[in-house]
Amino acid sequence: MTPEQQHRCTVQTRADGSPYLAFEPTTGLVSSYSNSLFTLDLRPDVSLTDAETLASEINRRLWGVSTTVF
Repeated sequence: MTPEQQHRCTVQTRADGSPYLAFEPTTGLVSSYSNSLFTLDLRPDVSLTDAETLASEINRRLWGVSTTVF
């Protein structure tokens, strides 16, 4: 399934301060993925700066986000 809108990778932080990556609609509207939020859990040694660099790289190279439902 391909969403009806483009998504971008953002850096979020948990209550303990650890960063993770999330894919959110570029427009800020509700996701066309049935209000789902796709996230990537990062290794414990990944810093906030590293996460921001990774998100920037993903956004520069990624065309879109899709899912397959079986």
